[in-house]
Amino acid sequence: MLYSILVFLLVLVSILLIGIILLQSGQGDMGAAMGGNTMNQAFGSEGADKLLVRITTTLAAVFMVLAISIQWFGKTDDIERFDSVGQGLPAVNTEVNNTDENEGIPLPTDTE
Repeated sequence: MLYSILVFLLVLVSILLIGIILLQSGQGDMGAAMGGNTMNQAFGSEGADKLLVRITTTLAAVFMVLAISIQWFGKTDDIERFDSVGQGLPAVNTEVNNTDENEGIPLPTDTE
């Protein structure tokens, strides 16, 4: 249950992080062509960049904490059982059954 909630939050934070990163203005003037100029008009010339950097930093920290939490809480006894090779796996039956009922369809022969 907790594992599912953590994975859901990680996906949500990932989508938000992608969106916030795409909203940030780059080094060139391409951000203005994609709508970055409207963000500058709403928050002022420097306010949008500072706000987006703070949001990106916070979401990145939350992402890292969630990723570590998923690893920490995601380990269960079922997963640990298969960590080493050969433990908990059933043996393969190598015995061959040579009965007449499993012979299949006979191949045609050349009798001409």
